[in-house]
Amino acid sequence: MAFLGSESLKNLLSGSSIILDDKGDSCYDESRVEQACYALSLGVEAYRTDNKDRKIENLTEINRTVEINPGQFALLMTKEFVNVPQDMLAFISIKAKNKLKGLVNVSGFHVDPGFRGRLLFSVYNAGPSTITLQTGDPYFLIWFTELDKSTEVKDQYNEKENHHQGQSTIKLEYIDALKRGELASPNALLEKINKSEDLLKLALEQHSSTITQKISKTEDSLQRIIWIGSIVIGAAIAIGLKVLWDNEQYKKGYMKRVEDEKVAKEITKKVSDFTKDTIYLHKIDSLISSRLQEQKQKDVNKK
Repeated sequence: MAFLGSESLKNLLSGSSIILDDKGDSCYDESRVEQACYALSLGVEAYRTDNKDRKIENLTEINRTVEINPGQFALLMTKEFVNVPQDMLAFISIKAKNKLKGLVNVSGFHVDPGFRGRLLFSVYNAGPSTITLQTGDPYFLIWFTELDKSTEVKDQYNEKENHHQGQSTIKLEYIDALKRGELASPNALLEKINKSEDLLKLALEQHSSTITQKISKTEDSLQRIIWIGSIVIGAAIAIGLKVLWDNEQYKKGYMKRVEDEKVAKEITKKVSDFTKDTIYLHKIDSLISSRLQEQKQKDVNKK
C-alpha cells in the first residue's frame, strides 16, 4: 500500500469521475493538486453552534463567508462530490494555515472505499481569534492510497449500512445533536466566569451601596442620638446643679435658722434675766422706799 504522488494523483483524477460537481460531471482542477494531495473547497452550507437562529447557513454570492468564533464548533460541507474507488482509501485534513489559526478537524481523518458524496467536516476553533472562511476557497485536503486489492462489496461503504453515503446537504440530525445542552468549551467557560465576575462585582457594588446607605443612616441616627443625648445630659447637669444649689441653700437656710433660734433663745433668756433683775430691783426699791417711809414715820412720832 502506497500513497499516490502528485503525478499519479493527476493521472487518477483527470481520467476518472472521482471529483464531481452538482451535475455529476468531473470538476477536477489540476491547479488544486498540492504536494500529493487535492484541495477541496468550501461549499454553500455551514452550521455554527453560536448561530442565533440555530439554523444551517446558506453561503450565497451576497453572504459568502462564515465566521467561526473562538471555542465554537461548526459543520462545513465541501463543494465537490468525492467518489472513492473500491481499491483505494482516502485521508482528509485541513490546510496548515487554518490549523495554525486554531481550526481543528474533529470529524475524522479517512474516507472509506466506496464512499460517494460531499465530505462533511466537523471543526472546532481552539484559537483565540475568529476564523473566517469563504465559500469556493480551498481549505480541505484529500490524499489517496492504493489497497493491495479491491474491497469486497459487503465491506464497502454503502447506502444501507453507512448513513453518510450520497450526502449532499448537512442533515438535521447532526444539527439537533449540537443543539442539545451547552457547549463545554474553554471560551464558554470563560464567558461564564466573566459573567459570574460581573454578577459578583454587581452584587458587591449593590452590597457596598447598601452598606454605605446603612452607614449613612447609622451616622445620621448617631448624630441625632448624640444631639438628643447632649440635650439630655445638659438638662441632667442643669437639674443636678440646681438640686445641689437648692440643697446647699437649704442647708445654709437651715443653719441660719438654727443660729437665729439659738440667738433668739439667748435674747429671750437675757430678756428674762433682765426682767427678773428689774423685778428684784423694783422689789428692793419698794422695800427701801417702805423702810424709808417707816423711818420717817418713826422720826415724826418721836417729835
